[in-house]
Amino acid sequence: MAVDSFMTTWLDSGNGLWMEDTATDLLLTKALPRIQFRRFTGSEEASNGADWLWWWVDRDGTCFGLLVQAKVLKLLRKRWSIDFAYKTKNDDRTQISKLLKASDQFDVPAAYTLYCGDVDYRASIECDRIHQEQVCKERNRAGVAILSALLAQNTVALYGRDAGVPAFHDAVPLEDIAAPATPDVPIVPLVKHVADDLAGYLREPQRGARRVAKELLRPVQTTRYGQFSAATMRRVTSASEHLFEEVPDDRGHFPVPYYVHLLRGLRSQPPDYVRAVLEGRPLPSWLAQSVAGIVVIPDADAHDVTAVPSQKRAARSSSSKPFPSEPVDRTDRTDRTPKTGG
Repeated sequence: MAVDSFMTTWLDSGNGLWMEDTATDLLLTKALPRIQFRRFTGSEEASNGADWLWWWVDRDGTCFGLLVQAKVLKLLRKRWSIDFAYKTKNDDRTQISKLLKASDQFDVPAAYTLYCGDVDYRASIECDRIHQEQVCKERNRAGVAILSALLAQNTVALYGRDAGVPAFHDAVPLEDIAAPATPDVPIVPLVKHVADDLAGYLREPQRGARRVAKELLRPVQTTRYGQFSAATMRRVTSASEHLFEEVPDDRGHFPVPYYVHLLRGLRSQPPDYVRAVLEGRPLPSWLAQSVAGIVVIPDADAHDVTAVPSQKRAARSSSSKPFPSEPVDRTDRTDRTPKTGG
């Protein structure tokens, strides 16, 4: 990945750590024309803690949205850390709390893009846990990874300033989401008797937008297994545009019900502002005032390299045809230790 090469070259230059914005710009520009994106000026990042909206859109209109903020995995005084609890001047709220609140505005889950450097940079990480027969810190594709904000908040609560290593362990390499090398394995929910459509989704291999959502849910569900609180059997009914009609209301030790939070970004049709990006139309002013930019990955299921059998859609929509061209307005909605902390 081009961002990995950039991070390696930057560290070798002796100029400390790379900046999140620089890495994000490189990540997006190198992905052209595979993706489409719009960067806004004068966004309210300092106010709501949010950076970018990401949307994966399949050929039939199924899509998954995510509100993402970029962070760097930093080595400071022999401690690996990520500043999830960062506060801006004259504001007692942490960025992570603002990110979670802002994600409610868009009815999507919140997450972090973590820039973690190359294998040499991460050599001193003390984590011997295994990922698909590979030691955590030696994962070649983990230079850029995505972490649910629910897990970020959980690691801060448990580990404080030492949250960097467990957060890195729980993060999913972006390449494993964008170009998975193998079909996904089933997720076994802690909650029993989930709705049939959701049970099938968790059990069967997925691709495209569905796969992205599932891979972000997986480490959250794994963490929930280790939380000593009884799982609730209660279900909640989701909004009509959501892919699943009923999802478990279980929350464990997370601040919100994790199925509700993560799967609310999985829709049967994209919001109008996503269509606007794909069709080259102007975007609503409220969007440019709320986030730093928007990324849309069209035909997300067409570029999945895994061999996944065709499946009947679990959406409530009775049509499996591509989404209509007429817009639908839903805007309501090592040794290479860095010299500085960046």
